[in-house]
Amino acid sequence: MLFFKRILKDTKSAANTSLPMERRSLKRYAINPRFPIKAVLCYSGRINSQSPMGPPRPGWQWQGRLLDCSERGARIQMSPTLKVEARSLCDLRLTVEEFKLTVPCHITNIREHAEGLVFGLRQDIADEATGKAFAQLIEVLALGSTLKLHSKPAEPVKGDYLVEHYVSDRPARLSIWRHPADESVAAFEFQLRDNLVRAAEGHDLQYMVGVPPRTATPAQAQEIQRLFNWVLPNLAAAVPEEVREFLQQYAT
Repeated sequence: MLFFKRILKDTKSAANTSLPMERRSLKRYAINPRFPIKAVLCYSGRINSQSPMGPPRPGWQWQGRLLDCSERGARIQMSPTLKVEARSLCDLRLTVEEFKLTVPCHITNIREHAEGLVFGLRQDIADEATGKAFAQLIEVLALGSTLKLHSKPAEPVKGDYLVEHYVSDRPARLSIWRHPADESVAAFEFQLRDNLVRAAEGHDLQYMVGVPPRTATPAQAQEIQRLFNWVLPNLAAAVPEEVREFLQQYAT
């Protein structure tokens, strides 16, 4: 199930059939605990066992915390009591609000941490639809988490406002306008691929699409709002807390 049908359409599929695995990016995108995603690891086709802590039974499911994702797969933190093996086949079932995605995987490694076991998962996506949906999820995580402060002038510019910019190696850019007197946030503009979200204090959000930007249709605006809502919880640490709070006022 695609997360976005009207935007992010040009995101490259993460299906194994699209690109050789060795050519894929190894970069992992961390997932903030506030990001509204639920992850369940499911096993099937395994031999039954008399021990509840033995090899997984067909249909067993365990909920965990998704730590990060990459084009190759994901890492998930699980209970320290689980007894499974690397190379075990499994499904990673992801839920974000009403959207559900099942990613076929196998376990590549298991590491012990103080908080529990961390499973390294390699995705085994073969079909294009699942690959596109997983690629959209990666893009959502990357757009906000990779932002870095690019410029922050000490003197007012552009109509007596202080303007600072956060940029990324992904197609994302966050511009912030501050009042020069107390440096409080007055307005923002957030580019998310070919989509633009902007607002000023006391005004509603504006949604734009394309290059050059044009007003989004109601259906596009609905998806841009969802994208904006999902990016906010996963913003990079470089984005100050007062900026996050200002942006959060426009989440629905």
